Amino acid sequence: MAAKFVRGIEVRGTEPKQLELSDGSRLALETEPVQRGRPEWRRSDDSEADGASLSLDEAMDLAGDDFSSYVAVRTRAEAEWMRVVADWYREQADALAHELAGAEARS
Repeated sequence: MAAKFVRGIEVRGTEPKQLELSDGSRLALETEPVQRGRPEWRRSDDSEADGASLSLDEAMDLAGDDFSSYVAVRTRAEAEWMRVVADWYREQADALAHELAGAEARS
């Protein structure tokens, strides 16, 4: 029940930024897949190294009305970044496969 009263108060930190919550904990999108193999929202404080994993709904709820849009934008930006990286890897794989096909044709 106490978590219902915790809300986002300020975006701070280095890039990527974290959302400071009213209880002193921080909400951040962990982009290095740790446990679930994909980015996830985590809530941590000074006593926790990694923090607790949260669903997107839980992160938006904790952020509160004033900062839920921050959580949405940050999530959307990460998804787009992942698409860009995936496209780059796809292009590199296609180029490599094309080069291999050419080498095999000459053999």
